[in-house]
Amino acid sequence: MPRNPDHRGATKEEFERFQRERPIMLRQFATLLQCWRFCGRKDCRRAKACSGPDSLQCSGEFMQALSDEMRATFHEAIRLRGQGVEGREAWYEAERRIAGHKAQLEAIPLQGEN
Repeated sequence: MPRNPDHRGATKEEFERFQRERPIMLRQFATLLQCWRFCGRKDCRRAKACSGPDSLQCSGEFMQALSDEMRATFHEAIRLRGQGVEGREAWYEAERRIAGHKAQLEAIPLQGEN
C-alpha cells in the first residue's frame, strides 16, 4: 500500500484510524492525570474520569495550569517512556534531567550582574 507523504509516511487508512483513536487516547490521558479533579463538568467529576465531548480541552487545560518546570518534566518523562524506560524510573530520571537543566540556566550570569 503506498505511503502518503503528507502524513509522515502513514497510509490514508492508518491516518484515518489515528484520527478516530486520538480523542480516546486523549481522554485516557486526561483520566490518567486525574484532570477530572479540576474539571468544570459535573459528569467528569462524578465519573472520576474524563467524559466530556472535548478530551483535548480537558488535558490541555490541565497542562496549561502546570508550571513550566512541571510541563518540561512531563515532556521528558513521556520521551523517556517512548524509549522504553519504565514508569517511575522515567519520572525520576526526567526530574533529575530537568533539575540539571535548571541548575545550568541559573548558573548563567544575566547581563548587568556582577
